[in-house]
Amino acid sequence: MSGLLYSIGETSRITGLTVKALRFYQEKGLLEPSRVDPSSGYRYYTERDIALAHTLRALRDLKLSLEEIQGVLTELGSGDSLAEQLTRVRARLAEEAASAHRSVLALDTLLRHQAQAVAYLRAPPPLLERWLPPVRVAVHRARGRYSDASVVFPRLLAACGPHVAGAPFCLLHEAEYRESDADLSWCVPLAPGATPEGVSIEELPEVQAVTLVHSGAPDSVGPSWARLFAHLHAKERSPSIPLRETYLRADTAEGGSWMTELALPWEGSGLRSRD
Repeated sequence: MSGLLYSIGETSRITGLTVKALRFYQEKGLLEPSRVDPSSGYRYYTERDIALAHTLRALRDLKLSLEEIQGVLTELGSGDSLAEQLTRVRARLAEEAASAHRSVLALDTLLRHQAQAVAYLRAPPPLLERWLPPVRVAVHRARGRYSDASVVFPRLLAACGPHVAGAPFCLLHEAEYRESDADLSWCVPLAPGATPEGVSIEELPEVQAVTLVHSGAPDSVGPSWARLFAHLHAKERSPSIPLRETYLRADTAEGGSWMTELALPWEGSGLRSRD
């Protein structure tokens, strides 16, 4: 046999793979020595074998499974370049990394909500029964996602300009939560007599509701809504729609800095007596 031959010990030193690993990869059919002495059983490797061993080690360091490594080596043997193989591996690892990052963000959210829940149980925000005054608003009503507020509100606020007279709020025209087809009205309070162009304007009547101010990201309001519903049920009152979320403070960079006033009206609250 022409060419240099290296013993298994020498190959181990050159490749950084242990002798045990080289024997294991031979058993798995991943790296066969080019020569095995029939009398002593000693294994010998060529420079080509060593190059393949370096590739195998690199793939192992990428945490590929034996099956994936076998697939890469097989396709290399069929003519595909290592660059093509590694490009495909890189794309898969990038997707796995993105998925792991999304999982980490989800866990951070759960941990943040858990901390908020503990603080909430220790010192829950007070409930208030009060009249929400009549208000003139620029309004955009549509079916969509709750997160559409990040698109709708900037447009409404830009259209209303100097006529804005209060914190924006959303009317929820259904009691239940919906994923993508919620019936929503995004509202921006207007100064008296203001008639900005390009927006629909409505006069909302006063209504009596039980309210509280929730601190935390928009997707953490569930426990606060539970308190409001429980309050009305305890007084044998029937909740009515629309529910209202008024965004007193919003910060997309840090969920804990959000402050949202939740307002739950009840049936029969009617108009306030003027007597």
